[in-house]
Amino acid sequence: MLTKPRYGWTDFSLEGVPTYELSYLDDIAFDWIEQAIHGLETLLPFCVKGFLEPYRMLCTVSYWNCHIVVENEEREPLKKEYTVNAYSHTSMLSFCKHLYNDISIHVDEWASFVDYLQEDTEEKKRKLLEQLERLKNLIAEKEEAFGQDRCFL
Repeated sequence: MLTKPRYGWTDFSLEGVPTYELSYLDDIAFDWIEQAIHGLETLLPFCVKGFLEPYRMLCTVSYWNCHIVVENEEREPLKKEYTVNAYSHTSMLSFCKHLYNDISIHVDEWASFVDYLQEDTEEKKRKLLEQLERLKNLIAEKEEAFGQDRCFL
């Protein structure tokens, strides 16, 4: 889903949709894990975002699908010619598992992904590992709720 960050960029892809090159303008690991944790805690859809420069990618993660919108960065109403929609049959639980795995594998690179703030990388890594542990526990806790033919309400 997310590739190893390189030179301030990472690729994001889901089954059935194009690959999107996201830049360092968002601290993707921290922002996306925070949204995923909230989504699993509340069992409500959540949204993650990333910059394609000059476009913006929004991915709404619902219970059973993801809806991706790529829009112009301009601060004006959406125009059809500047908006791209894509859908992936990727569930919230599957999205969260991919997110956990992809960030865990390259935790050092994700801790230093946004370094223009000149934060302590070791402190960021510690915080990221704490968030990953919380996400892992929520995934295990909610796994049964997302079982086949189950309702989680």
